[in-house]
Amino acid sequence: MTLLADTVEDAFGKIVAPTAIQQFNAGDPTGAGGISKFLSNLIALIFSLAMIVLIFMILWGAFDWLTSGGDKEKLTNAQRKLINAFVGIVLFAVAFAVIGVLGKFTGFTFFVGQH
Repeated sequence: MTLLADTVEDAFGKIVAPTAIQQFNAGDPTGAGGISKFLSNLIALIFSLAMIVLIFMILWGAFDWLTSGGDKEKLTNAQRKLINAFVGIVLFAVAFAVIGVLGKFTGFTFFVGQH
C-alpha cells in the first residue's frame, strides 16, 4: 500500500469549471478564450464610446465654425476642435492596429465573432 497517488488527478480529482463559465473555455483549459472575449468586448465598448465622442466633437466644431460670424477667436477654437477630433480618429486607428499586433504576439484573438 502506497500513500502517494500515481497521478495528480488521482490525488486531487478532476477539476471541472462551473456550467456558467464553461462557454468561455470552449475546450481551452487555460481560460485564455474567456480573457480574450472579455478584452475584446471591453475594447469594442471603449471604441464605441470614443466614436460617439468623436462624432460629437466634429459636429460641435462644425457648429462653432458655422456660427463664428467671422470672429477669428471663435473660428480658431472651432478649427482646434475639428483638428483634435481628426487626430483622435487617427489615434484610434493606430490603437486598433497596435491591439491587433499585440493579439498576434500574445495569442489572444481580438474581435472574433463580433458584429
